[in-house]
Amino acid sequence: MKLSCLRPLAALLLTLGLAACGGKASYDVSGTITGLNNEGLILANGSDTLPVPAGKTEFTFIKRIDYGTDYNITVNKQPAHMTCGISGGSGSAGHYINISAAVTCSQNKYTVGGTVSGLTVDGLVLINGSTTTTVAKDATTFTMSGSVAYGDTYGISVSETQPKGLKCTVQPGTGGGTMGEANVTTVQIVCNPA
Repeated sequence: MKLSCLRPLAALLLTLGLAACGGKASYDVSGTITGLNNEGLILANGSDTLPVPAGKTEFTFIKRIDYGTDYNITVNKQPAHMTCGISGGSGSAGHYINISAAVTCSQNKYTVGGTVSGLTVDGLVLINGSTTTTVAKDATTFTMSGSVAYGDTYGISVSETQPKGLKCTVQPGTGGGTMGEANVTTVQIVCNPA
C-alpha cells in the first residue's frame, strides 16, 4: 500500500524537477560510421555541421536537441573520392532511447572501356583481373562489366582464345593505369587478320 502511494509522489517530484530545469530532456545526435578512408566528410543536422576525420567510426554533434525536436542528419559534403549514405538519420527526439544513425561510405567506382576496330567476327573476350567481357562482332566500342574503385589499378588484356581468323591486341599505353575520378574510355583494341 505504501509503495503504491510513493510512485505517484516520485513521478510528481520528477516532473517538478524537470520543469525547474527547463522541462525537457535533451538528446545527443550521434551514430556510427563505416568505411570512411578519406578526409572531407561533413555531416549536418539542420544548420549544425560536423566535420568528421578519416578513420572515425562514430560521431556526435556538439549541439544536443530537446525532446520532441525533429532531426535530419544529412551529408553536407562528401569525402574525397568517396560517397557516403545515411540510414536512420531522421526522426523526432524521444521516440527512441537514443538517436543513432548509420553512415556508410565507399570508394567511388568507375567503368573501363574504349574503342574496338576491325572486329569482323564474334569471339573477342577482354579481361580485367577476374572480370571478363565478351565483345560482339562489328562493335566499335566496349565497356567492361563491373567497375573499378578510385585508386585501384586496372589492366585490360585480350583472352588467349582469339576471334577466328583475327589477332586482337590492346594498343600500348592504353590498357592499364590507376583509376581516377571518371570513367575510362581510352582503351584501344585493334583486330587484324591473323
